[in-house]
Amino acid sequence: MKKVISFILIVLLIVSVFSKVIKSDDVGKWATKGVGKDSFTFIIFGDSRPTSPSRPMPDDLLSRILQEISLIHPDFVIHTGDMIVGYTDTLDQAKEEFSSFLKLLYTYAPDVDFLFVPGNHELKPSEEIANLYRKLFGEKLYYDFEYGNSHFIMLNMNFPSSLLQKGQKYGFYNANDGLHTLGMVDWTKEVLKKPSTHKFVVGHVPAFSALTPDFAFKHTKSFDNKENRDTFVELLTSNDVDAYFAGHEHLTYVRKIGDTLFFTLGGGGAPIYTPVSGGYGVNAGGKPYDKVTFDPRFDHGGHAKGYHFDLHVPAGALGIFAYMIVTVNGDDVSYELVVPFSYSVKYVKGNDGVNDEAIAIVANRTAYPRTLRGLTFIMPYSENGYEVSATYVSWGRQVKPAKIQPKIVEVKKIDDYRAKVRVEVTVPAGDSLDVVLKAK
Repeated sequence: MKKVISFILIVLLIVSVFSKVIKSDDVGKWATKGVGKDSFTFIIFGDSRPTSPSRPMPDDLLSRILQEISLIHPDFVIHTGDMIVGYTDTLDQAKEEFSSFLKLLYTYAPDVDFLFVPGNHELKPSEEIANLYRKLFGEKLYYDFEYGNSHFIMLNMNFPSSLLQKGQKYGFYNANDGLHTLGMVDWTKEVLKKPSTHKFVVGHVPAFSALTPDFAFKHTKSFDNKENRDTFVELLTSNDVDAYFAGHEHLTYVRKIGDTLFFTLGGGGAPIYTPVSGGYGVNAGGKPYDKVTFDPRFDHGGHAKGYHFDLHVPAGALGIFAYMIVTVNGDDVSYELVVPFSYSVKYVKGNDGVNDEAIAIVANRTAYPRTLRGLTFIMPYSENGYEVSATYVSWGRQVKPAKIQPKIVEVKKIDDYRAKVRVEVTVPAGDSLDVVLKAK
C-alpha cells in the first residue's frame, strides 16, 4: 500500500510540474480560460495503449502525434481513453504504463492542456486500477464544462462493473460515481438543457460501431444493445448536439444522424482493426464520382477479422492513425482529420539558448493552410525583446517574404540567461517556410 501511495504522489507531482493534465475535479476553474471566446481550437483522439500485455507504449507513433499537437498548440486536447493495457495487469504494471503515457505527454507536449474520459482499459480490469485512474485524472467519472461559446459533456460509457447492474457492460447507464446527486443518464438530460451555441459530447464507446454495425456479434464493440444506443442517439439529436466523439474501435469512422455527427477516433497508436481504405475503397466511376465498391484484390477486399468481429467493413471506416482538429468559429464548426507527419519543424540554426539568431524550417504537408501556434525557440534572454520574420522559396528558386508574417505570442524566461519564445506562423498548403527569430 505504501508503494502505491508513493507512486501516486510522484506521478501527481510530475503532472503538476511538467504537464497540464486537467483533472475532472478541477475542470470548472480551468475552463475560465475560455470565457469570452467565440473562436478556439481543440484536438481530439484516443486509444494509445500498447499492442498487448507487457509490450511497450507506442512511443514512436504517439510521440509524433504529440509533437504535432505541440506545434499546432490548440486551446486544449481531449483524449477519449484507453492509454494502458489494463487487462491482466498487476497494479504495478498499470502504474508503469500510466507513468510512461504521462511522460510522453510532458516530454512532447508540455505546454498543452489535456482532458480525459476513461476507457474500458482503465476502468474495467480491476477496482485497484480504476481507483488509480481516478487519483491521476480525477475522481469524477462524468463531468461537464463550458469553454467559450461551447458546452462539453464528458461521459463514462464503461463504468467499473461494481457500479453497474448485472448484464451491463458498455453503454449509457444511470450509474453514479458517488460524486453526483444524479446518475449519469438523469444528469446528462439536465446538463443538455443548458443553452449554448455549440454542444459536444465525449465518451469512449462509439454509438455506431464499424465492427459490429448490426449488433451481430456477442462481443459488441458498441453499446450493449440497440435499444440503449438508440435512446442515447435520440437524446443527443433532440438536444442539438453538434458532435459525439468516441474511440474504442481502432479506426476512424463517422456517421451523421440528423444534424449530429458521430465520430470514432481510435487511431492514437493502438493496433489498427480495419483496412486502410475501409470496406469500399474503390471508386465505381460515373459523375459525380460518389459511388464506391470493392475489389478482392485490393486492400484485403475490405474485410476485417479479429477475435470479436469478422465482416466486410462499412464504407468510411478507415484503418489509419489520426487525430482530429476541431475549430469553433462563432456559429460554425469544422472538423479536420490529420494523419501523423503532416506538420514538422527542423531547426537549422541556433535554438540553443546561446546564438542570438535561430532559424527553423516549418513544413505543412497537407492540402490546406494551417496556423501553427506552438513553434518554440530556446533563445538567449533579451530585455529588448525579439523580432521574427519568414520567407519561402518559390518554384523559380527565389527567396520571397511569406504573405502572412509570423508573430511572437509568448516569451517565458527560463533563467537569467535563456528564454523560451513561442511563435505563431501560418504555413501555406503543401509548402515550407524559413522562420527567423532574432534577439534585439
